[in-house]
Amino acid sequence: MKSRSLLLCLLAVLLALPVAAQDLKPVRDKQTRKYGYQAKDKHWVIEPRFDDATRFNNGFAEVTIDGRKGLIDTEGTMILPAEYDDIKKFDKNGLCEVIRKEGKTKLHGVANQSGRIIVPVDCHSIHIPKNGGLITVQRESVDEMLAGMLLWGAYDMDGREIYPPQFVSSPSFSDGTGIAESVYTGLKGVVSDTGETLLPFEYLAIAHSGSRFRTLGTDFTLTTWDASFRRSEIFQHPGSVIPYDPMSDPVRAAAWHSGPVGQRLHRNQVKLLEMRSSRSGLCSDLRLDWGYDRFVRLEPFVDENGVEGAMVDPVSGNLYTLKALLYEADGTLVGEIARWGWLEAQCYEGAVYVAEGQDRWLVMKDPNALAAPSFSLTLSGYRTLDNSDVIGGLGLSGSELERLRDPERFNRRLIAIIEGENVGVTSYLPPETSLSYVRKERDAMRDPIFQTPFRMGDVVSCLVRSRKEEVEVELYDHLTLRFEDHFSDPYYSMSGEETIFWGPNNARTVRLSLKRVYRSSDATADDVHGTEESYHIVLSLYEEDGSWLRTLAEAPWVDFIHDGVLVFEREKIAVVMPRHDTYRTVHIPAAARLPHTLSALEQASRDNFGHKKRR
Repeated sequence: MKSRSLLLCLLAVLLALPVAAQDLKPVRDKQTRKYGYQAKDKHWVIEPRFDDATRFNNGFAEVTIDGRKGLIDTEGTMILPAEYDDIKKFDKNGLCEVIRKEGKTKLHGVANQSGRIIVPVDCHSIHIPKNGGLITVQRESVDEMLAGMLLWGAYDMDGREIYPPQFVSSPSFSDGTGIAESVYTGLKGVVSDTGETLLPFEYLAIAHSGSRFRTLGTDFTLTTWDASFRRSEIFQHPGSVIPYDPMSDPVRAAAWHSGPVGQRLHRNQVKLLEMRSSRSGLCSDLRLDWGYDRFVRLEPFVDENGVEGAMVDPVSGNLYTLKALLYEADGTLVGEIARWGWLEAQCYEGAVYVAEGQDRWLVMKDPNALAAPSFSLTLSGYRTLDNSDVIGGLGLSGSELERLRDPERFNRRLIAIIEGENVGVTSYLPPETSLSYVRKERDAMRDPIFQTPFRMGDVVSCLVRSRKEEVEVELYDHLTLRFEDHFSDPYYSMSGEETIFWGPNNARTVRLSLKRVYRSSDATADDVHGTEESYHIVLSLYEEDGSWLRTLAEAPWVDFIHDGVLVFEREKIAVVMPRHDTYRTVHIPAAARLPHTLSALEQASRDNFGHKKRR
């Protein structure tokens, strides 16, 4: 009974505290024009000394002195000095956010109910979790390399700094773990609320589901991790390539895709060059084991030996040479094929590379040059390069090179390289086929256009210009496609352009097919077979032996078929029926735009493609 009575008394005291606080009202003294607090009997409990005051809430009241706000308790004691422009309410964890203005900038901090500032009031943004955990804050970095950058770090509820400012965005913690993006790598990892790194910052995307994590690596490997962060499932995306590695080197980062440097150079694109005169030469196959779809890449490396043609970095003073490396189709290194070298000249046809001071290679701009074992070539617009430094020798921009010495810009470049090497990777995933609709799709593809194989030069990029009376279609001599790739788990998206490589012997083909889409108005309607189905038109690339390689594009309909040219306007692709004459521009009557139906496609196909002669 005594313990019960004691408990009731204690409860009564606790309940009385807020009641007593509520009984105190802010009152303005007529003589001093200051605010204080009076009880119900109108005697001053807290003497008038404030310029403004609010009612008590949970035992605290906000007061103003000289335009700044502070916090007092029911005794009138200053819990927080009047130094702030705003003070938020205490949450259930006993914390409140305080704000102070410095010019136009608002600086945030966190205080507890004892008046202790547990997060310094120098943060540009603060997230205080409702149910405990870590307080994430955006502050200026104190790291010398990152000085002045606004980055995210974290404090615990007692004010201990768990993570100094180092994250690009605010980590979202749940069940003791958080997904964060590091400014040092530009990539994501998993951290704990105790300061541990559970998964290194090596991933493009991370998703959390239950006790499992899913990661997307920079080599486009999908990995599932269990609750103990052990790998439980690994899936490599078909068609993904281990990307060019900048190696934390601004020169290497800036050199990627500067002319031929850092580009994937295919078998048809790199030829041994025997100069016959100052402006012409004989090209022949490079003596390499090209294997299956291997490629060569010219990459700058720091030179320790001062080899011939070495180029100086004017900022670091390092010497660089240009190596030639051979890679498998997936980006796995096979080995060095030239330990050092330099770019000697540029011309309209490409660039001249000198390998180890001996052999000259012609690196052609067109990755789909004809697969001839040898040929003579006139080098037009021949210009010798200045190799005294990396600016001239690698064709770099001095300002861009300087910008890439900044970690944040360098990491953006890192992501651009990873995405640029792998844009279009999801097109390598096999198309989904519903067995119940295979027969319907086969019946719908009875038109000969779906049985016709199109080769290099038959499928090209195009530009459509609409005139009053006609549509002008300009045909290019290559196929460059824009891809938008979406990964769902974990979510990641990227977009970019890719020039399609037709293979070492240029014998790959493109075929058209139909893909059923569910009741879509943005599609080609089947008005022939009475099925009320809708289809997209898919352009797929096939290997020489007829095996499917990848999807190139998916279009809702054909916009024009005219004079042996089939145009997908939205996709900027033209399919040309092979013919003896050559042309670069097609003029189509403006009224010739096709209805979005299979019957219209079949009729236009018969009228325009049926009588053309194959090569």
